[in-house]
Amino acid sequence: MLKDRLLELFREYEADVREVIAEVLALEQEHISMERPRIKEQIKDIIDRVVKNAT
Repeated sequence: MLKDRLLELFREYEADVREVIAEVLALEQEHISMERPRIKEQIKDIIDRVVKNAT
């Protein structure tokens, strides 16, 4: 599966970084569109939450 292949590319990154990547990938797959991106704020929220939980 594409998700597994992408996550494998980041296997040596910190767990927090891998979490952000996995959640952004899932979010983008849910909202895939040929139009302009509409999930910028949701991606920011994912990153903010992971950073907050890591500190």
